[in-house]
Amino acid sequence: DCSGVDFTGVTSIYSNDNAFVAWKKDLGQAVCWGVSSAGGDCSGVDFGGVTSIYSNNNAFVIWKKDLGQAVCWGDSSYGGDC
Repeated sequence: DCSGVDFTGVTSIYSNDNAFVAWKKDLGQAVCWGVSSAGGDCSGVDFGGVTSIYSNNNAFVIWKKDLGQAVCWGDSSYGGDC
């Protein structure tokens, strides 16, 4: 349920089978919702410097190209523990 999501400043929305990420690229922030174990909880993820977001069935990964870093979250069976 995204009824409590503030979409102000959202530049892109990504999804997998069970969760969503609303990315606020210009602010270096994101809001996630859906099944927590499939990426619906990104409260511990730092979106500063993110250049790309990718997903599969039950996980997400952010790529910070300038830093050469990736951060994953979601179901570890689907790569959510990189």
